[in-house]
Amino acid sequence: MSRADKSFLAKKIISSDGPSPAEEDHNVPLVEWCAAGIEPEEEANRRRSVLEHINCIVRAWIRSTMIAEFRMPAEAAAQVEGRIFATGSYRYNVHGSGSDIDIVLIAPNRITREHFFNTLAPRLSHESRITELHCIRDARVPLIAMVADGIDIDLSFGSIRQDRVPEVITDDLLQGLDDQSVLSCNAVRVAHNIMDLAPHKASFRQALRFIKAWGKARGIYSNTFGFPSGIGWAILVAFVCQCHPNQNAAGMVVRFFRIYHTWFSPNPHGSGRENRAIYLTETMRVKTNLGRGWDPRESKSDALALFPVLTPAVPYGNACYNVTMTNLRQLCDEFARGHEICSSYIGMGVEETKMKLGPHGIWSKILEPVKFFGEYKYYLHVQVTCTDAEAYQGYVDAVESKIRFLWAGTAESRAQSLESFPHVRLRLNPKGYEAPEEVEARSRLLKKAPRGGGIPEGGAQGRAGASSNGNSSSVSSAVGGGSAGTAVKSFSRHYYFGMSVDSKAASMKVDLAPSIRSFHNIVRQLRQYRDGVTRLPVITVEDMTKIPAFVKAAAGYKDPVSTTESDAGSGRACTPSEADTATSSNGAAAATAGASEAADKSEGAPSAETPGVKRHRGEDDENDAAAMKVVAKDSVNSAIADHAGPKLGKGSAEGGGARRDNSTGHSKVSQDDDEELGLEQALGLGF
Repeated sequence: MSRADKSFLAKKIISSDGPSPAEEDHNVPLVEWCAAGIEPEEEANRRRSVLEHINCIVRAWIRSTMIAEFRMPAEAAAQVEGRIFATGSYRYNVHGSGSDIDIVLIAPNRITREHFFNTLAPRLSHESRITELHCIRDARVPLIAMVADGIDIDLSFGSIRQDRVPEVITDDLLQGLDDQSVLSCNAVRVAHNIMDLAPHKASFRQALRFIKAWGKARGIYSNTFGFPSGIGWAILVAFVCQCHPNQNAAGMVVRFFRIYHTWFSPNPHGSGRENRAIYLTETMRVKTNLGRGWDPRESKSDALALFPVLTPAVPYGNACYNVTMTNLRQLCDEFARGHEICSSYIGMGVEETKMKLGPHGIWSKILEPVKFFGEYKYYLHVQVTCTDAEAYQGYVDAVESKIRFLWAGTAESRAQSLESFPHVRLRLNPKGYEAPEEVEARSRLLKKAPRGGGIPEGGAQGRAGASSNGNSSSVSSAVGGGSAGTAVKSFSRHYYFGMSVDSKAASMKVDLAPSIRSFHNIVRQLRQYRDGVTRLPVITVEDMTKIPAFVKAAAGYKDPVSTTESDAGSGRACTPSEADTATSSNGAAAATAGASEAADKSEGAPSAETPGVKRHRGEDDENDAAAMKVVAKDSVNSAIADHAGPKLGKGSAEGGGARRDNSTGHSKVSQDDDEELGLEQALGLGF
């Protein structure tokens, strides 16, 4: 850490106070929760063994490449060394059982990305401990995704202009590198700098472990869907640690929600107050010749960033550049919910909160999984289908990497995107669902596939199915294996987004056709899209009666008729391991085939009217309002929004969080006025 950064961090401190007595008390169950998420020693040893094995393979590969490709003598080749660096949750030591490992190979001079994909990937694919290997060439940071001894590994690549890679990657080593190598090297530098700049490392790790689990439980942890990734959440937590360096984990979590529920506005462009950047170091003001960094003084797009969370390594970038208006609203709702819970219950005794809220007290309440199915009358359904099982995983991952454009649009189509309708709100759900017989069929054929054949090309997302389902990847062809002996002729992944409409809006018409056309055009440009093999995503509006049973089962949804009082109010929190797998859901029934892309070919086709849907919450018929007219060709039906249905604004069932019952007699812990002043002073240190 530089002297300038140390001076800057001293100015950044809002309060040097330690935790309050209440936070000391509530820290005990939080630490217990964190301890429960630490992986068993056997799994930890397996991770270390896997990394050592990959490191040995890489070192041997570098030597053999220098000898074979560049005719270097064996003695000289032995002096050429690359290095593997861990990043992400494993680097921060906040990973849990079942977590993946992100590693970066920094290679010496003359070893290129072509060598990485064309010679290292085949070498890895022949290793008996490594399975399900995919080359992700067209990602923002290209990588090899694989499973080694049951552990998901994402291996990215960068090359520097030296024959030996040092332990610390400094600014001067980035000179003259291509953009992708700079990004890979910066992943290492960002992880190192976050740990270096975060005071009180133990509390930082505990708070980060909790916030990551909260993000997964509440459905706001997915870079491809426009939410912060692991790096984004780590920076957000580290910033709170810098402002309150002497807090324990409980105090940091409380202040995390206290700061961010007011820091970010859900509509910054409309309010005229752009959201302010989160940054960990002052040296971002310094100009470099390493490429354009984040600078709102020179870039309009940087100045208008919705959720600027800046990486602490040059060239500085926004770790949350994917966040859209829909994501931002959902994030703000969840920040508000977390703050409401903290302010309402932190004043209670630990035992009382355990009785009321769950085994970990206030933390159980915060970690309650988001209720999604059954909370909205209508859902936007996106079905991604491929008839060739070998191409399936790459295509699905590629489509998922672009799915945020469905609601946000591109620069050209934004005026006609779903976000352009102010009376429409989507509740995003980053989970994907697959029919189990399709998963079984692919898995069965994967085992039959000859080892050492062609390496599958994955999508822009990375590991096959890891971000959504955790299932094995593609197979070579469709096989018989469905119920009643039917053949599985295609493979699909299903996504659902809750829809709500403000029935008081002057115009309630919602035309999905432009958004669908624009999204289909984006999909057609994907390298993984192949006519006759992959299908354009089928997009429909459905009520709960149309959602397949396997999706409901995977989401833990129970029909209201059979739901008991104890089911409705269990207050059980996600365990750390459950939170890590919150984005890996699969059910137990068959999927029905959706409409084909004929919807995209029938311009101006009239929409069909959806009949009345089954009531689940006992609404009166007179409360219904014809609030949403959907026109999206043959594939999208009209739908009627429930006048009393949930909204996604603050104060909604999901958005505003559960308010304290005033009858409890416990006063709320209000936000400290001095802290508000301190935040404003901290803001003055930025741009």
